[in-house]
Parts: sequence; structure tokens; C-alpha cells
Amino acid sequence: MTAVHDRFLLRSSRVLVGATLLWLGATAAVDAQDVDRFDYMDVFDLEWGSDPQISPDGRAIVYNRHSMDIMEDRSRSEMWIVRTDGSDHRRLGDGGSPRWSPDGSKLAYIADGQIVLRWMDTGETATLTQLTESPGNLTWAPDGTQLAFTMLVPSAAPTLADLPTPPDGA
Repeated sequence: MTAVHDRFLLRSSRVLVGATLLWLGATAAVDAQDVDRFDYMDVFDLEWGSDPQISPDGRAIVYNRHSMDIMEDRSRSEMWIVRTDGSDHRRLGDGGSPRWSPDGSKLAYIADGQIVLRWMDTGETATLTQLTESPGNLTWAPDGTQLAFTMLVPSAAPTLADLPTPPDGA
């Protein structure tokens, strides 16, 4: 397990350095051109990644890919997967906050305010919840049999004292 982790860290470092150099080169090329400044409509051309999750075997990374939908004027979040060697980069589906099961056979994530489970070998999915509030902070139990999450539970504000009954006519 440690050797796999060390190899992954080495590969990740190489990928990070390569991505940084690529970004710096692209930035220099853009700066060298006579281009217009960033415009508010340019936000619809941007895409960015977040929340990378490394598979337990260190061979794949699942991450959230964000963009803006110009037709619906809203943000979109999709899950993508890529092998740590850079191959097999593909879309997994809508949703976010992916979390690998401890054995790497399943992926839990949040889509449309519900917790969804995906079996990685078949691609089959099942919605596990029917929640009224959106969950967050998904975490697998170490044995992979349970999922924990946080969720806002609406409730009445606590009262610090009982107020007296108002007098008649008040």
C-alpha cells in the first residue's frame, strides 16, 4: 500500500509540474497576443476542476468538472475520471462530491440533492436516499458497509424563556 501511494505521489507531482508548465506557457502566449480583456460573458467559456479523489489502488482520479451553462444561466457540475497515467479521461455523469469506497469497487456521490452509488465495474447506479435537504461531507465507513453525511435539519428556534401572557386588550 505504501509503495502504491509513493508511486502515485511521484506521478501526481509530475502531472502537477506538467500542468503548471502548460498553464504558464498558455498564459505567456495569451499575454503576448493583442487580445481584449476578460469580459463578463467569458465566464461561460471557463471550465475548472475541483475535489479530486484518488482511487484506493492509486490508478484513477475522479474529480468534479465545473462550467457555466449560458442557456440556463447556472453552474453545472459533472464527474470525470482519468487514469493516473493520463489515459482514459472520460465523463462519468452529473453530480459531485465523489467518494471511493475503501475497496475501490463503488463510488458514492451527490446528484440532485440525493446520495447516489455507482458500481465502477458495471457503471450501474442506485439512488440511496430521498432527502428533503441536500447532503454533504460524504464519508465511507472503513469497512465499506455504511456512508455517513451531514445535512441541515430544519427546526424551530429554541426559546430561552417562557414569555408572560399579554394583558387583556394588549
